Amino acid sequence: MKTDRIFVLLLVVMLPMSGCFDDAVGDAEGSDDSATNNSAYNHPPVISASITSGPGLTEGVDCTTDGVTVEVRHAMTDWDGSIAQAGWDTDLDGAIDYLVTDSEGHTILNFSLDTMTSWDSGSSEYLEKSFVFGAQDDSGSWTSSEIFLIQVGIYSFDNVPCPDFADVTDYNFSVVDHVDIVSTGNGDYLVEITRTNGQNGIEWSRISIIVDGDNEGDTGCTPDSTSTYGCTYQSVGELWESGETIIVKEMNNNLHEGNGYYDIQIIIMIDGVLVDDVDLDLQ
Repeated sequence: MKTDRIFVLLLVVMLPMSGCFDDAVGDAEGSDDSATNNSAYNHPPVISASITSGPGLTEGVDCTTDGVTVEVRHAMTDWDGSIAQAGWDTDLDGAIDYLVTDSEGHTILNFSLDTMTSWDSGSSEYLEKSFVFGAQDDSGSWTSSEIFLIQVGIYSFDNVPCPDFADVTDYNFSVVDHVDIVSTGNGDYLVEITRTNGQNGIEWSRISIIVDGDNEGDTGCTPDSTSTYGCTYQSVGELWESGETIIVKEMNNNLHEGNGYYDIQIIIMIDGVLVDDVDLDLQ
């Protein structure tokens, strides 16, 4: 009888304590789940990207502008892992075109003109290019920079090809009398000059044409009737192309002694160097 009373007393004491054990076990399990969840969270890479210089222009083998270049800089890190790949996407297709491996550094990006987009602002024409920097960590998370934009005005392009000859005296020209049907006294067409060799055009700014008539001293000719006095010739386009002929004409200035045959001297210079010196008896 005494033993039974002791057993019942033990049960009464232990029953309230069982709740404390259950709570302790539950708390321990909850702590383990929390630790597991925290370790599974990934931080994406941290990056910085900027344009440091440019844009500049590049030239092809023909000496004309064929592309645009720009210098860029990046820096990157990953707090809880490593960076698996990073670089510059220059055509916005989501793939890296210029791969970088250093945590920070500079890169030169090059764009050909045919990969750029044209834009007419109304007052000027431009070519534009957009590009972006991105980094991916070893857990697959990406971080991207802003999308950068560069613009270049097409007026700054060099459209003049390489010279045909290093020595300008190697250029050849044909100078002949122009058949001037109607003589106006001080507005006659004088001669036709044809460029006869080479392949690439010559900038008109490099050309000097001088006329020495019977009753005048040396008279420098200006292109496209930019002068109202002296002599002029009409140029076509930006360059004097091979095979192209120009006509030299008086501009309110009688460079000969009237009608009939007269002597005239035509001097052609390139870059201030005498290339051709022709004396003609013109009609």
